[in-house]
Amino acid sequence: MPRDSRFGAWLSRVDERWTRLEAVLCAGVLALEVGAFSFWIALKGISMGSGASRAGLAFRATFGAVLLGFAVGRFMRDRSPKIRALASLLGAALGAFAGRASGDLGVDYFSNVLNWLQDSSFLTLLGGLRGVGTELTWWLAMLGASLATGTGKHINIDALLRFIRPKMRMPAVLFGWVTAAVVCLAAVWGFFDHIAIGSFGAPADADAGEKVSIAVREGGRHLFLLRKQLALDTRTAVFVLKGDRYDGWLKGAEWNRWIEDGDWEERFGKESVQSITLPESASADLHPPLVIVPSGGYSRGLLTRDIHLIFPFGLLVIGIRFLVRALLVAMGCVDLEGEAHAFGPTKRPADDDPEPEANG
Repeated sequence: MPRDSRFGAWLSRVDERWTRLEAVLCAGVLALEVGAFSFWIALKGISMGSGASRAGLAFRATFGAVLLGFAVGRFMRDRSPKIRALASLLGAALGAFAGRASGDLGVDYFSNVLNWLQDSSFLTLLGGLRGVGTELTWWLAMLGASLATGTGKHINIDALLRFIRPKMRMPAVLFGWVTAAVVCLAAVWGFFDHIAIGSFGAPADADAGEKVSIAVREGGRHLFLLRKQLALDTRTAVFVLKGDRYDGWLKGAEWNRWIEDGDWEERFGKESVQSITLPESASADLHPPLVIVPSGGYSRGLLTRDIHLIFPFGLLVIGIRFLVRALLVAMGCVDLEGEAHAFGPTKRPADDDPEPEANG
């Protein structure tokens, strides 16, 4: 046992709990991603009229078949497997027919819902439902990479380890992990610097402190716009659920009052805020219920700039996990002798197998 066994035991517990947390987060992000894509596809399919495409009818038929077939199967679960299977097939056939016969029922309603979510809701700031799924994919990739690193399941090239002596393999593996950690930690600033310049508008020649300050300031503004958009969404949802157009309730005069009462000038300055207010001649005109960035730029995908910080943060975590794993191995808290992915075959089977006894 290493001399500092208390520290090793504590570090092992921290590593195990962090691994469990990442496993839960991976499962949660994966469920959210599947849900986001499924909801987007379902809403897209049910909002398509038969005159524009046959895909909408195909979705309705498929959805009806799955829904009614599953419901009948659950209702007949106490019957014999044969009867239950036949009943489920019959239910699926009836569901497909009902879905096909529904035609354009609800197309206008769900089209309004889809257009609101895609074009004038907080999801717009994330790039729409499809954008949400894309961003969750990045989160899942970084979580999976960290989880693989912490459990020793990361990609490893062990060709060199097969040609060095067994006593040198452990130091070689530890050197590789420490080097990987150094590369990850060095890339943290590289990714952040790129995001600060490209997404937050920091000058390329600004020092590190200024770039961090600009990123924090712009991130705070984005969160402010998110809160304002959520406030608009709660009011818009009432009209959308009733079937009214999502962009048919907010007029220019009300938009101006909403801006004046929202402490926008403290975040963006008086001149920038005045640029997004409407003139008196447009007080009766309709305004879409979507926040406008006073400092310029588009609202769509605005929050993805902040979400992309997952790359430097993820690399930071991966680098730390490489270091923690190397430390645990060096302290004897993790035994890697039997892990082929780390060392490769340490010896040929014939080296230790006893000679077969001669018969007779």
